[in-house]
Amino acid sequence: MISLEVESFAHDGAAPALTDVSLSVQPGEHVVLAGASGSGKTTLVRLLAGLTGLDAGATLLGSITLGDQRLRFDGSPRDPRIDAARWSAQVAYVAQGAWGQLSMMSSTVGEEVAFGLANRGVPSAQLRLRVEEVAVALGLTPLLQRDPRRLSGGQLQRTLIAAAVVQRPRVLVLDEPFQGLDDDAVREVGAALEVLRGDGTGVVVSAPMLPLDAPRSARVLALAGGRPVFDGPLAEARSAGLDRYGIGTAGDPPTRTGVDRPAGAGPALVELRNVSFSYPDERGAPRVAGLRGIDLDVHPGEIVALRGPNGSGKSTLLQHLDGLLRAGAGSVTVEGTLIRRQPTGSFAGTVGYLFQDTDQQLFERTVLREVAYGPRVTGAGRAEAGRRAAAALAEVGLRAVEEVHPYELGFVQRRLVALASLIATGPSLWVLDEPTAGLDAPARETVAALLAAHARAGGAVVLATHDAAFADAVVHRSLWLDDGRVVREGH
Repeated sequence: MISLEVESFAHDGAAPALTDVSLSVQPGEHVVLAGASGSGKTTLVRLLAGLTGLDAGATLLGSITLGDQRLRFDGSPRDPRIDAARWSAQVAYVAQGAWGQLSMMSSTVGEEVAFGLANRGVPSAQLRLRVEEVAVALGLTPLLQRDPRRLSGGQLQRTLIAAAVVQRPRVLVLDEPFQGLDDDAVREVGAALEVLRGDGTGVVVSAPMLPLDAPRSARVLALAGGRPVFDGPLAEARSAGLDRYGIGTAGDPPTRTGVDRPAGAGPALVELRNVSFSYPDERGAPRVAGLRGIDLDVHPGEIVALRGPNGSGKSTLLQHLDGLLRAGAGSVTVEGTLIRRQPTGSFAGTVGYLFQDTDQQLFERTVLREVAYGPRVTGAGRAEAGRRAAAALAEVGLRAVEEVHPYELGFVQRRLVALASLIATGPSLWVLDEPTAGLDAPARETVAALLAAHARAGGAVVLATHDAAFADAVVHRSLWLDDGRVVREGH
């Protein structure tokens, strides 16, 4: 159905990102591309999606075959250029970074899901039926009339997957599709993929860790340094010692936690009292409730997790802690300061915020300048800001790339740059939205150790997460939210 024979692939002027990689995907097959950060898996899935990068100076030696069409590349100006419209009619692709994939031309989730098919001229009655079917399968029916730009990260991820699934492609390529999804959503997406496979669609899923919930028949191609290090059944991959390449297994807890001291001593660093909040609706529909009567105290030395399904209010609650959102009722106090009408930037030295989509936070020309920005705007001089930035980059293991542009880094490294920016600024409260989403095993261990060290030093952490194993190993207590309310609290 689709196959790649990659002798070598290199981005413009860079060392090869892939070498001697062979992959064939048959009808109904489920293939997992596993690899740590920098292994080449995203480069590989982009090639499957027809995104060769040749127009941007990339060089490909090898071939890509889709159906009965074989394209040969030898690195010359005569290399073929893939017709994106024709290719995407057969190969549907969901990339990393949900926000960057929105069409920005759809006013509702239903329109966003239908966007690709509508552009291909599918009749409206058939289009409506197919959208309704995929919405039921992926639990999106209640969201079909919502503005996609107002969804939670997990809801948006499901929307983009639905937009790919609804096309019933011959090949479906998903780059880390389960980032930010709750357990129910993961099951619904998995079931929808099985339906597609039953109809003959080949499914390729990229992941930083070996999945727990892939089909038993799944095949794993594991990459390290752009080269294959394993190709075989999933069951064999789990016992193949792939951890030596930084490839762990989903659901494994981090080991470098160090969270072993009593928490909660001293006055509360954060206090929420009866906080409620509703999102305004620009079309005059009923306002969407985000939070309902939230009470929360967080003490120095504590790590607290917010858990619950997509859309339950976790991110909304986090955004109240640094003034990105302001309570409609109730009060929020951080380090004794009542958050009211102060500019959001006035809290930067007290509250450090890590977005779920950390690419929204990166804007400087080099990694070092990016990480030094926070200390500079909170009052540090140039030399001190540079010193703190260098120290923070050392903590996350990125000193070697400090002069690189952030967007030349891989996904995991970009997330660590954003975390280093937070660390360098020196806030006492870290507010982290899905901090382990998309991380490979080594980066996950790094984040666990950093959170534990911050708590031991008297800081506090509030994080939203669907990573149950990480939360169970790292946090002192968890709050489960649903429909904007705290429904359970425990350790």
